[in-house]
Parts: sequence; C-alpha cells; structure tokens
Amino acid sequence: MIQSQATATMKNLYIGVMSGTSVDAIDIVAVEIFDDSFNFINADSFEFEESLRKDILEISRSNSRLNKSAVKLVDQKLADTYGKAINEFISRSKINKSDIEAVGLHGQTILHKPNAENPFSLQVGDGQIVSNITGLTVIDDFRSADINAGGQGAPLAPLFHAFFFGQDNEVRVVVNIGGISNESTFEGRKIISGYDYGPGNVLLDAWAKYNGIGDYDEDGEWAKTGTVNKKFLSLLLNDEFMFIHPPKSTGTDYFNLDWIFQKIGEFNKKLRPEDIQRTFLELTTGFFVCFRDETLDFRLNKIAISGGGSKNKFLMSEIADALLIADDDLLTTADWGLDPQWVEAAGFAYLACLRVNEISVNLSKVTGSKGKIMLGNIKRPD
Repeated sequence: MIQSQATATMKNLYIGVMSGTSVDAIDIVAVEIFDDSFNFINADSFEFEESLRKDILEISRSNSRLNKSAVKLVDQKLADTYGKAINEFISRSKINKSDIEAVGLHGQTILHKPNAENPFSLQVGDGQIVSNITGLTVIDDFRSADINAGGQGAPLAPLFHAFFFGQDNEVRVVVNIGGISNESTFEGRKIISGYDYGPGNVLLDAWAKYNGIGDYDEDGEWAKTGTVNKKFLSLLLNDEFMFIHPPKSTGTDYFNLDWIFQKIGEFNKKLRPEDIQRTFLELTTGFFVCFRDETLDFRLNKIAISGGGSKNKFLMSEIADALLIADDDLLTTADWGLDPQWVEAAGFAYLACLRVNEISVNLSKVTGSKGKIMLGNIKRPD
C-alpha cells in the first residue's frame, strides 16, 4: 500500500539510497514504514559527476587486482557525493531531519566474492562519512552479516518485495533487471525463493559504450538492428555461472567488458557489433523462457518487472514474447503500486528500518545463510 503524504511531522520515516550496478544515477527515496503499510513520501534521482562515474566503472568492471589507494579515494569521493545528494534531497522534499529515523545506504558494489576462500562483498561509499555530512544515523554494509552466516550476501531485495508487494494467498514474482538480474518469488509475505540469474543490463551497457553508442542502448534501438547468433548465444549460456544452482549471486566484477572479450575470443568467428548486442539482449530475456516453463501452476500476470531494464522497450517486448503474452500484458511494479525506478532504494529504506528496530531475518531460502541474522551496521555522526 502506498499513500502520498506531505505532513510536516512524520513518524517511522526512513531514507533509502541506491546507486545500482549500472552506475547511472543515485536514487533516493523517503518513505514511512509501518508493520503492515508503507507510505511513499518522495523520490528523486541525482546524476554522478562524470569523473566519479568513470572511476567507479574502472574499479568495478575489472578482473585485475584492485589498487587499494584508488578504491579508498573512490570510497571517500562517493561518500561525499552521497552525503551532499541526501542533504539536497531532504531540502527539496521539505523534510525535517529530526523526523528521519535512519538512512539505508547500499553503497556501490566493487567486488562480490561470496564463494572465495575468504568470502566477502565490497561496497564503497563510507557510511560514517555520509553520517557526518548529513548528521543522520546511517545503516550500511548490509551484505557482510549474511556472508558471515554462510550466505551469498545477495540478493537482499526479496525481503522488501515480499513485504511491499505480497498479497495474501497469492504467489507473485518480481524480476529486477538492473546491471544484474534477480528474481523474488513469494506467497503473501512468505519468501519462496530469490537469486541472481545472470546479466541484466551490464553487458548491454558495456558493449554499447565500447562501440560509441552511448552509456546505454536507449530502448534497445541498436540491439534491434542486430540478429541473434544462436551459436554465440549457446556459448554464453555455457558459462559456468549459468550452471550453478541457487542460492547464487554475481556482480559486475564478473560480468563485464573483460568477460565479453573473453567470450568473443572463445567464439573465434567474426561477429557484427550489433549482432553481439542483440545476442546479449537475448541472453537477458532467455531466463523468462525457462521461468515460463517452471511457473505454469500460476498465472503469468503475477510477474512484474522492476529496475532499469523496465525502461528498455525492446527488451520488455522480447520478455513478453518469451512469456507468450502480449506486450501490454507484461506488468512492471508500477502496476503493483511502486515505480520500478524506486524499488531498490525503497528496499534499503526498509532494510534500515529492520536494523534500527533490531529485527532479524531468515534468508536461508534466498542466500543460503544459516539462522536469523541482523543486516547492516549502524553509523552515527561523530
């Protein structure tokens, strides 16, 4: 349930901040969260300074060893950017800072290694700096507790999806297509499953930028000019990540431009750039064919798309085709009450609420972690 509210004094007010794997912008939302309801107050998006965006992309899209000083510099610069954006958002929204319980700050993922010998997930955007700049309580580092409990540390979105979009005695699915694609399946507010199934926009964006199309392929217009190369697609589908059974998670440190060139090298046949782009789009939509076949026990109109991929008209049309439904019948989370652009940020506002109220969660069906855990670390102004 969402209700717009402009009351001067608010309770249970949380800020959620998200800059996703596509590194397109910083999304900030303000929401009121209650036991069984959720009031949307305001949302806005803030563009990255181009030099900072470039630095983030360089350190988050590389398989090589990271430069610690470069990471630390980005950590501080991004935190400063987050803090200023939050202050500007609060001012624009005419919100009293004293009404804000906490800020849920995801940070920018640089490395996600849940299966390493010493597993970890690294996000930059120091929460303590953000807390000092804003004067607010900040909850950050949401993934470490889950990894320390034996989990993948991702995805965490199913917790919010089930809370906000769940309907009694109804099985629903939210598929988030950000840089990485993941799904949440839930009945009412009970989570059934949730996992990363592979690349969403990350390959499309990286290949478009490399070929001078832009930071992304708007509405999939460039992909539309290409043709799916079925042999190349088969090679992509044979990547080792595709054969890992859930729980599983991944990141842009795995699926990136290096990965693209590796696969092109393995294919060892000449491909037109637009055909590669079209094949990447088919890779993203291919999951829905399997998904359709696995979900015949409930109606396909119980699936909704969120994330930046929902804005790609050609991608959405191809997803509808994969599900054997008309384009107009493919839902986004807007049909369920929340614009796809704000779902992830709202989710971290919700996770901040859980942490502030010391509510532990069981993510065993999603990440594979053991027992109940509390997600996030609390940072208060020095």
